[in-house]
Parts: sequence; structure tokens; C-alpha cells
Amino acid sequence: MTLDQLKSLQAIVEGGSLRVAAQNLNRTQPTISVAIKNLEDELGLKIFDRDQYRNKLTPQGKALYEKAKLVLGQAQSFKNLANQLATGEELEVGIAFTSAIPVSPIISTIRQCKVEFPGTRLEVYSENGMGPLDLLEDGRASILIIPWIENFEKLESMHFMNLRFKSVIAADSPLLQEYDVVPKAVMKKHPQVIISGRKSSNKTYGVLEGGDQWRVNDFQTKKEIIMQGMGWGSLPEHLIKDELEQRLLAPLKVEGNVESPGVELRIVRLESEPVGPVAQRLWQLFREGSN
Repeated sequence: MTLDQLKSLQAIVEGGSLRVAAQNLNRTQPTISVAIKNLEDELGLKIFDRDQYRNKLTPQGKALYEKAKLVLGQAQSFKNLANQLATGEELEVGIAFTSAIPVSPIISTIRQCKVEFPGTRLEVYSENGMGPLDLLEDGRASILIIPWIENFEKLESMHFMNLRFKSVIAADSPLLQEYDVVPKAVMKKHPQVIISGRKSSNKTYGVLEGGDQWRVNDFQTKKEIIMQGMGWGSLPEHLIKDELEQRLLAPLKVEGNVESPGVELRIVRLESEPVGPVAQRLWQLFREGSN
């Protein structure tokens, strides 16, 4: 049994006739007929009922045709993989980013890369805080977008965007009526909602030490807890724009807490790591789209 025989079988069935099959495969009709006859002899089965005017599959032929399509699809996939390996393109590239970031510009960049390199699987991860560093360490991601809190050794980086956070509480909270700036002693009695997660993201910022806390692992849950009057906390401005406008949330000023001017998000990768063509193109696309 050969792939050419299976291609002949598929061409006859999908073309509807021996003549069309021969045209589609750029072969003569006798060549196609011999290929099918040899396949039948080898298998000891009749694939086509030749008593009909047109070549009609026998029940056994129908089962073989379905299996032939799978085999031919796998053969093509094997060929595509070999071609991709020959060009040096990576089989997969991992991208990880902090979950606080607006996702749309990231996905747009990834989409463009996928259009240019359809054979490479792009793995996309959203992690809390510095969690993407764990994926870099594990080898699951090679390009990260993370808050640039400090200088990291062995990492090459470039600016991506600035992200602003705002401390908020439910708009109907009595604290807003009692205080313009809430004293720390009072605020410690009200749960602060804090994002926590993987090992590298356990480092938290702007936490009111000694106060009551909620710990969650995503910003949507954090926002919902705050909106329902169960706590307060800092959220990315782009995630609460509508809630602030609708007066479901309100800015909160706490004694001694200075509003952050913004967190710089940078695109990073290992300096010493060999870079394939897909990862390099993705890096370039992020550079072009950074603001």
C-alpha cells in the first residue's frame, strides 16, 4: 500500500469520476485504475462496485476511504513539520504577561505573528504580578510582559506601556462620608483585597501592614468583592473606568498611602538565550507596537 494509491482513492471519490481524478492528479486514467486495482488485490477487498455506471464505494470501500483521509492528513502534517524544521522555525513559542495589563494590544500582536508563522503554536499565559518569571524559569515562555519593579540580571528588556492603579472602595461606603482621608487605624479594620498567586507573584505592593486582608488570584474577583462592599484595594484604572463613571466604585485616600504615578510594563527575554525566527519576529512586533 502506498500514499499514491490512497491519493488515487481519495481523488476518485471526491472528484466523482476516474476522468476528474486523473485530471486533478495530473495522471492518466489507466494509471489511476491500475493503482486502485493493485490496492484491492493487496487488501483482498473490493473498494469500488464496478457494476454501477459510476465508481461507487462498497461498504468496505467507504470504511477504507475514511481511514485513507486520516492517513493522508497525517502524512501532510508530517511533511509540513519537516518543512518547518528545515527552515529553523520553532514548533512553539510561549508568551506570558501580568494579568493587570490590557489584553487587546497583546493579542493583536500575537495575531499578526500567527498570520506570518501559521505553523508555530503560540502559547499565551496570563499570570499575576511577577508570575510570568516562573514560566520563563520553567522554559514554558520566552517572552514576558511584566512590571519593571527592579532591574533583573540576565534579562533584556524594552518599554511596553505605563499602567496606572487607583485605590477604590464601593461608592456607597460610609467611610467616604466620614473621611476625606481615612486614618490608617480605621482602614486596618476594613479588609484590603490583595492579589496573590504563583511563587514569584507573592511579592505585594501597597499593602497596609497589620490590616485585615482578602487574598484572591484574579482582578475580576478582586473588583467584584470591592464592588459588593466587602473590602477595598488597588485596581488598574482601565479595569474600573466604567465602574467609576457609573459611581459603583469611588477613589479612596488612605493616610500615608501615596497614589502610584504608574507602573512601567516592559517586554523582557533572556539575554543569553538563542532566539528563533518566530520569537525574534514577535519581539520586533512588540517593539513596533509599544507606546
